[in-house]
Amino acid sequence: MRALGPDGDVGQVWSSSRPLVYRALETLGERGLVRAARSEPSPRGPARTVLTPTADGRRALGSWLDEPIGHVRDVRSTLMVKLLLHDRSGSDPAPLLERQAVILADLEQRALDLALEAVDFERTLALWRLSSTREARRFVADLLGIGSRAAIVYRPIGVVRSGHYELPGMPLQPSADTLGRATVEIDRPYRRALADLAGFSHLWVVAHLHRVVDWEPLVLPFLGDATRRGVFATRSPRRPNPISISLARIVRVGRGRIELEGIDLLDDTPVLDLKPHVPHFDGAADVRTGWFEGRAERIATVRSDDRFAQDPETTGQQPRRPS
Repeated sequence: MRALGPDGDVGQVWSSSRPLVYRALETLGERGLVRAARSEPSPRGPARTVLTPTADGRRALGSWLDEPIGHVRDVRSTLMVKLLLHDRSGSDPAPLLERQAVILADLEQRALDLALEAVDFERTLALWRLSSTREARRFVADLLGIGSRAAIVYRPIGVVRSGHYELPGMPLQPSADTLGRATVEIDRPYRRALADLAGFSHLWVVAHLHRVVDWEPLVLPFLGDATRRGVFATRSPRRPNPISISLARIVRVGRGRIELEGIDLLDDTPVLDLKPHVPHFDGAADVRTGWFEGRAERIATVRSDDRFAQDPETTGQQPRRPS
């Protein structure tokens, strides 16, 4: 019982009162999941009955331990209890965590869809659920990760303001943008880092494609034919980590903002980093362009369409428009 108290090793995760524990044990006995093993004298009262799981009880426990939870609210309670019991028994929690990661990815997609459609205070609630789901997903990813393979969390340094509000019709690369100027607004803590940037003509914008949740190992590129290509051999946004790099021309570096020409990012895209373009560093000799050969020249005439219709960038979004 001490283990289930508020300060016990189990109670820190899930505390329970004595009457509830006794009632639960009765229920387990009625279902044939535990049985009396022996009696032990107790210095505080009647002899204690020591219970042990039956064969059915062990099978039921094993199945329950590897069953993922279906609600984010149960991460702090049920999932933690399962992980604690795995630890106490010395069993491997990886099967549970792998299945849990799949469930949480689906819950994140649903939460994102709701957040994009909700208005007023319902949107506030939806964003809270989305944030909670993302944190739970990171937690599980960290548990599955070892060392450098654990989940990595970055904080945006600013945001893109562009004239692109939805995926269909987007330029495929910055060089194909015909809308004119865009802006990167830098958050206050990072504005001093813009010093000396005005001396460069071009800038690499490293961004997080915030509306992309899922990824595909093989995709149908915009500049390709009917052949699916490995996503690492394309510029598709549907990547394991939806990070983009865009080379844009600097028009002006102001106080807390950078005006650019040529951008292939949606309005409101979080910016992770900025790096000056240096041809001596960024150029390469003896270049081969793989399946892009003979196709890259079409970049100015091809635009994005709805082939990634399941992508949240084109599903139920409510684009921000300038007021």
